[in-house]
Amino acid sequence: RLLIIAAIISIIFGMFLPDPYTGEVNRKTGWIEGTAILMSVTIVVMVSAVNDYNKAKKFEEMSAEQSKKDVEVMRNGVKTSVDISELVVGDVMFVAAGMSMAADGVFLQGQDLKCDESAVTGETDIMKKSPAHDPFFISGTNVTEGEGLVLIINVGVNSFAGKLAMATRGSPADTPLQVKLGWLAEMIGKLGLAAAVLTFAVLSVKTVVSVVTWAPSPEQPDPIAWSVSPFLNHLLVSITLVVVAIPEGLPLAVTIALAYSMKSMMADNCLVRVLASCETMGGTNTICSDKTGTLTTNSMTVVQGWLAEDNFAFSGYGVTGGPNSAITESGAATVVFHSSPEQVDLMCEALALNSTCDELNQDGKMVWVGGNKTEHGLVGFVKRIGKDYKAMRNQYAAHDKRTYPFSSAKKRMTTIVRKNGKWLIFVKGASEMVLEDCTHVLSKSGEVMPADEDYKAGIIQVIQQMADQGNRTMAVAYAESSDNGAFPAEEPYPALTLLAITGIQDPIRVEVPDAVASCRKAGIQVRMVTGDNKNTAVAIARKCGLLRSNGECEEGEVMEGAEFRKMAAENPERLQALIPKLRVLARSSPTDKLVLVACLMDEGDIVAVTGDGTNDAPALKLADVGFAMKSGTDVATGAADMVLMDDNFSTVVRAAVWGRTVNDNIRKFLQFQLTVNVAGVLLTLIGSAIYKEEPLKAVQLLWLNLIMDTLAALALATERPARDCLESGQGPISRAAPLISNRMWVFVITHGAFQLAVMILLIEFGPGIFNTHRCEHEVCELVSLEAQVNMTIPETETILCDPMSCDKCSVECKPELVQGTCMFNTFIWFQLFNEFNARKLYGERNIFEGFGRSRLFCIIFFICIGVQFLAVQVFGPVMKTTPLYFSQWVICISIAAMELLVGLIVSFIQVPMWKPKTADANKQGLDDLKKRLITEAKTNAGMFGGAPVGNVGQPSVTGNANFERQERGPRERWEFAIAGVMAEQRVVSTLIETTDRRIATSMIRKRRDSSILSFQQRTPAAGNAGLRVV
Repeated sequence: RLLIIAAIISIIFGMFLPDPYTGEVNRKTGWIEGTAILMSVTIVVMVSAVNDYNKAKKFEEMSAEQSKKDVEVMRNGVKTSVDISELVVGDVMFVAAGMSMAADGVFLQGQDLKCDESAVTGETDIMKKSPAHDPFFISGTNVTEGEGLVLIINVGVNSFAGKLAMATRGSPADTPLQVKLGWLAEMIGKLGLAAAVLTFAVLSVKTVVSVVTWAPSPEQPDPIAWSVSPFLNHLLVSITLVVVAIPEGLPLAVTIALAYSMKSMMADNCLVRVLASCETMGGTNTICSDKTGTLTTNSMTVVQGWLAEDNFAFSGYGVTGGPNSAITESGAATVVFHSSPEQVDLMCEALALNSTCDELNQDGKMVWVGGNKTEHGLVGFVKRIGKDYKAMRNQYAAHDKRTYPFSSAKKRMTTIVRKNGKWLIFVKGASEMVLEDCTHVLSKSGEVMPADEDYKAGIIQVIQQMADQGNRTMAVAYAESSDNGAFPAEEPYPALTLLAITGIQDPIRVEVPDAVASCRKAGIQVRMVTGDNKNTAVAIARKCGLLRSNGECEEGEVMEGAEFRKMAAENPERLQALIPKLRVLARSSPTDKLVLVACLMDEGDIVAVTGDGTNDAPALKLADVGFAMKSGTDVATGAADMVLMDDNFSTVVRAAVWGRTVNDNIRKFLQFQLTVNVAGVLLTLIGSAIYKEEPLKAVQLLWLNLIMDTLAALALATERPARDCLESGQGPISRAAPLISNRMWVFVITHGAFQLAVMILLIEFGPGIFNTHRCEHEVCELVSLEAQVNMTIPETETILCDPMSCDKCSVECKPELVQGTCMFNTFIWFQLFNEFNARKLYGERNIFEGFGRSRLFCIIFFICIGVQFLAVQVFGPVMKTTPLYFSQWVICISIAAMELLVGLIVSFIQVPMWKPKTADANKQGLDDLKKRLITEAKTNAGMFGGAPVGNVGQPSVTGNANFERQERGPRERWEFAIAGVMAEQRVVSTLIETTDRRIATSMIRKRRDSSILSFQQRTPAAGNAGLRVV
């Protein structure tokens, strides 16, 4: 704004006020400088606007990609999968544990349906859904348990979540690096403002002194008149100096780097949900990864098993079955068993009933819908045997069966069916846990035999042999009971009969071992957190390269969840000491993962975590970067910072690569920009103080600002990662590491000092170096009298003369303008060559390496050359320049090319690396919320004394609702709770037109009264305030 005002004043003064030195009004050229400044400002604003538009467009594309989510609905009696944007009122939608409600709905049917509504009400209590208790589902809440059908009653902007989204629309917050750069830009701006004020003062004093102390001279024979014009010119230079000093290109570089990386990461199958996570991945030094689907292909297949005391196995999977195994050859049409057909049928029925997945035909190919990959493998095993799992399910009416869904806490799933006047209870789950509840076993002969401890020890050996070969083991058991009428509301735990044990294998992804090796070289430790037993986990870890391929594991390298929890509660100091050595955490729960992340972050590590389940959400939320799987639950996706579209660990590594690249690209531009600022500001300040005129004019400084801020940001912030990005460089970037490294400071100081020194030398010796005495016109005033009389000189001949002694030369050739143009040209070329030096951050000597990754850099470099040529040769009146000869161009470029030599010399300077002053330095970057969540997780695990608390960290699934509730006063807590109740009332009100008004009103009152009573019981001190709110 200041420049625009100053430019308009400049145009007015130039068109109507006389020049103080000549006393004349020059309207032919008086408008040029002000117009040139306006044009420069317009170009800068337009470029920034285009970049902002592209940034907003990329955010819209990312948001559209994030909103893509398929749900299953029943239409025309057919189960089909649709995008949530295609949901309409009246759809019947299938819901299951882990889903986030995409629309408002009402309960139709289901089993054990429970929802977490803390995002709406602020209450962490899990709400049970049923026709009698609470039939309403609110969009934005999460289904935590059970499965069922919901009738959709509100969608889009008419739903509760839609209205909330419309009311809370806004621009995304700045990332941490943008905040740091904003602070840096502000500090530089203040220094630039001080330099500008000083420059204006110096130039003004010189002008006043020249007017007051005027004496006749050949250069100024007439008195100098008092005029506002010189002071306006000084003001323009000072304002422009501020514009140059303020590195507005820094936020632009961050935006460009992040937007470019986001787009490129999407091509690498990584969807960025939180922009700051791109930066954070550059400092990640620990990755806690799931096994299934991340390190492995997530295509589970039964490869061996134990059925009624007989072994079976499939060839081609690198497994060896137990003694006398029935081997099914690869590609065989039928599966070979030694067990009886009745025993095989019983196993198949148990697997079919204890699963929720279906294989459907979508777009001409069969895909699994619902359930998890383990279920897909087990039901696929039933199909491979040749059994119809759908027929097995459909033989029982809905009222003749009851399912108790799988949960990570109990690690089992149970289904009860009514058959032949009795209950048949089928159980499927983790082999060790199911085996504990087994008191009998089905023998080869079909008889049920007691299973004592010795017999169980033999079964455990079978499980261990399967696990040692990298298999996940699942046990299948059953029990019979008399028909007691209505099925129990809670899952029963009867004495079971062991039927079968299956070994399920998920092959390692081909690229994982190399990715793990790259992480190790890059200083990133990879830890595997899995629910598999210890032997399976160790076998997989060896294949991935997380553990040595042979030999015993050291203490602390491998732990089981039970041992981990016990040590956390009884000996937390010992656990904290072993955490750095931990590589595999087996038989772990989501709570164990949360505590592990908390311990690592408390040590100062920057942690990335992968997860796909609802109970992984607390760890995903707590970690510095949370990666959810596209195949995971909505709750996990909502808590994550990034989504792996291919569920692949190598994509996590690619994200780390891009994180390093984003940080490096921004720092490249930063060291380049600071060099320009230091050299440009000091040159203008010193030159204005010592010499007659400022070395660079206002419009030239604006051009420097445009080419060095905007175009350089595009050139340096868009370089793609190198192949050895993780192996090269300085390793992960610490939280406490300064924005400008020691080597960057060396770069800025040495290159800035070199450019400043050369420019001052050119001011002194420029006329001789650039040959500014050279001029062209028909006849020179100093040509000898004899030559004039004899007319021996052709009119078109070029004559060399001394412009200082030739009136015509001094007017037409203007040697000072030629020298100023050469200096301006040289300074711009300094920056163009210095861009090559700025491409390297770690003392690399080959600055031309990797041009294949910097195509945009090359394009912008040549664009800058072309525009600079036009600025000098064509736009002279606008840019305050004059055309140069070819020899002068060569001299300018040759002098500027010395920047490359200076860059090579600087690369040989040994610079000490930054090291944290204290062991706790890395914790300085943690925000208060992260610190509190870490404390909460460790406290609940018993690491700060006291008994461990169950369900550790669960309130954090939806943010920090627990802390928010504690910080509110009595009235605020009541207002928050009542607001949640009234939100449900608004959802219910949509039913009134289609439902009996009395029933709907009764439901509203019943739920509201129960919520108020429940809340009042928990917060009796707030009772009076609450009643006033009501």
